[in-house]
Amino acid sequence: MPAAPAEEGLERLVAARAEVRRAVELLVDASPKAVEACHGALDRAVSELAGFRSQCAAARGNAGARSMAVGLRTEVLRAARLFESLAAFYRGWERILGAMSAGYTASGDAAPVARQGRFYCQG
Repeated sequence: MPAAPAEEGLERLVAARAEVRRAVELLVDASPKAVEACHGALDRAVSELAGFRSQCAAARGNAGARSMAVGLRTEVLRAARLFESLAAFYRGWERILGAMSAGYTASGDAAPVARQGRFYCQG
């Protein structure tokens, strides 16, 4: 027997939270391979949330769904803080690299670094 829409919605929230939690664990590792794997976990979380959105009305009064949504929000905020810290870390290394390779600008800032790669994030 297929699950009721409210139950399916709750299952999707549980799956999305698990994927975001996996992404957080990967971000804590902070290796380039882990950060790359994080992208897949976040894509799966977005997919689950898209599925939940279609069943959101059925799960609206469900206290479990609300609790899971709050937990999911907590995990997403944790992931955001880790991404911000990761970006700050790399900006710091970029300033060091600029100063070491090209010195400083007239205003006293580290010289800019020519970039080879790009970071792409779609949300």
